[in-house]
Amino acid sequence: MKKVLITGVAGFLGVNLALKLLEDENNLIFGIDDFSSSDISNLYKLLKNNRFNFIEQDLSDKISLCVDEIYNLAGNGDKRGYFNNKFDYSYQTLNNTKNILNFASSCGAKVIFITENIEKYKNDLNYSIYCNTEKIKIDLISEYSKIKKLNSKIIRLNKVYGAYFTKYDNRFIPSAINKAFNNEDIVIDNDNADYYTYSNDAIIGLIKVMNSYLNDELIDISSPNWSLKSDIAKLIINFTKSKSNLIIKNDFQVEPNYKPNISYLNNELDFRCNTPILDGISKTIDYIKLAFYT
Repeated sequence: MKKVLITGVAGFLGVNLALKLLEDENNLIFGIDDFSSSDISNLYKLLKNNRFNFIEQDLSDKISLCVDEIYNLAGNGDKRGYFNNKFDYSYQTLNNTKNILNFASSCGAKVIFITENIEKYKNDLNYSIYCNTEKIKIDLISEYSKIKKLNSKIIRLNKVYGAYFTKYDNRFIPSAINKAFNNEDIVIDNDNADYYTYSNDAIIGLIKVMNSYLNDELIDISSPNWSLKSDIAKLIINFTKSKSNLIIKNDFQVEPNYKPNISYLNNELDFRCNTPILDGISKTIDYIKLAFYT
């Protein structure tokens, strides 16, 4: 039986990954979380499965087990920690990366780390420390992996959305859906576009990369198509039949200033993130409605 560790398992991405991996009866899943940016309610469905084991701790503590694969998802997707204390966020990110690298090496485990395409922030001084931290993290993983001959992969994810958002998640899509259900105005400061990737596509991509021969690679898992915030908001209002008003403070539409490199995903792994935004938003609304509004 293959032993798999997921850090940040109670987060949105961690729950989706754990549920997918548990579909294979040959997988034994261990999940770690300290609930600093996640919700314990996300674990209820996982805890019903006897092949799922949960450990409540942060990544500064020693992990007392040995596994075959590690998906390091802790601290990804939620920028609140960064803006609350940029120094602590940067230090913790790099320290946790070092701890996971040492743990993976001690087990001889394959390991996946998550980052995002920081090109989108290159002109935003508020993100300068964040971008530098991500660059150092990537260099640290690459250098360590070469020295220790560690099988590591670095995945860039962009704007993943889907089921298992918490009710008070401040990311654009879950926040807009909650406002629509409450008939509150959906306010967009800047009508920026981004590559929004449905969670099921992202999870299958992660598993395919983990099972691939690729090593010490930086791989994008992303929808090939971008969407404007205003278009997504209009879909949400229409699908929920909401009375919300869409308010765009600056209606100048901004296309993404980067493009994900999905050639590895498409050519080497023969996989595409092809869930249309219309279908993905509809499924996300169905989940949030069932979870919080029925």
